Amino acid sequence: MTVSSSISSAKINIAGGGIAGLIAAIELARAGAKVALFEQAAELGGRARTRKVDGFFLNQGPHALYIRGAFLRELKRLGIPVSGQKTRPTEPQVIWQGGLHRLPDSLASLVTGSFFSLPDRLDFARSQKALADGATAGQSFEQWLDSQAFSPPVRATMEGIARVASYANAPAVVDAKATLEQMQRGVAGVLYLDGGWSSLVDGLRDAAVGAGVEIRTGAAVGRIAVEGLRTRVVLADGGEHAADATLLAMGPKEAAALAPNVQSLAAWAGEAIPARANALDLALERMPEGAKEFALGLDVPIYFSLHSKAARLAPGAGAVVHIARYMAPDEAVRPDAMEELEAVADLAMPGWRKLEKKRQTLRGITVAHGVVRWDSARPGVVLPDAPGVFIAGDWVGEEGMISDASAASAVQAARAIVAMLERRGASRSAA
Repeated sequence: MTVSSSISSAKINIAGGGIAGLIAAIELARAGAKVALFEQAAELGGRARTRKVDGFFLNQGPHALYIRGAFLRELKRLGIPVSGQKTRPTEPQVIWQGGLHRLPDSLASLVTGSFFSLPDRLDFARSQKALADGATAGQSFEQWLDSQAFSPPVRATMEGIARVASYANAPAVVDAKATLEQMQRGVAGVLYLDGGWSSLVDGLRDAAVGAGVEIRTGAAVGRIAVEGLRTRVVLADGGEHAADATLLAMGPKEAAALAPNVQSLAAWAGEAIPARANALDLALERMPEGAKEFALGLDVPIYFSLHSKAARLAPGAGAVVHIARYMAPDEAVRPDAMEELEAVADLAMPGWRKLEKKRQTLRGITVAHGVVRWDSARPGVVLPDAPGVFIAGDWVGEEGMISDASAASAVQAARAIVAMLERRGASRSAA
């Protein structure tokens, strides 16, 4: 790789050590820049961190790597190892009116299943063609569903698939085109990862260190100063680090708090609608006899899945099960949030309580910092009113959702920073 002098002499600060920050750090360091990454937590990874306890690996709620998504694409391009399997649940279920029914995942189950009536079966086949055809921009997912006039069970099925693919429970808010594209990625398949998502974080960290990135954990950034063509990171402990560019790889509210004078960040922080969830992650001695492997709520925004069938997440015959409720934008965390998820476990795998070894409870966690809205575009990686400051994350850019958006915007931001530095270098040479 040929490195220009304008890049090799550049110093870049990155605030945030999650997926976006790590990918951008690798990209910039491999381009020749001197990169310093600051993460306020003691560990890298953000919500991609995995808790290991007694041989069980517990992600922070259900995580899936989309086979046709930007994150896996960038991991492969960067040479980050990925170990996991595509999910193939046996007889997947839907939850409808308090009971379990076979989810139509094949022509045979569509014909023989108990959930759909004959007219519904025909309507479901029509819905799958509509999904493949996609949608035009400028309408919400709810508006698209209204235009399709599906039967109530089929409409509920499409809403359930949209929730599990996007992690968002906001059909009146999310963009139809982006949602259907995400549903198509989900249908194409996902991977559950051996050792949990920390295996990816470890691979990204090792690649960053190998490229020369200086990584500082436990280093909270207090504010960002924009000083002409240069920027300065001021840490909470008073330390200061000047740079030619700074990347904010974090949520919009966190970014706006660090740079309160940047009006574009304040505006995006005010408009962002996060996707949130309650999650119950269970480590079991084994799965109970007759337990289901997957259940998707249709009239309730619920998800249940045995992740350890596809990935190495448990010792011996142990099992790791993730249960989640996708929360509406203004939904409060109810006092009985975990009891609701335990009831789903009772329905899908009776007898699990006496087999429980460990659990992890997460209430109202932020799954994505900003859903893709139909009525406004997501911000780009370049801040129009703060030269030298860039952004990346699951709420930034035009490609994908959740971790795919993080990865895609990280690469785009890194390349925008390189392009800016090259322009500055060219200007100095001309002068």
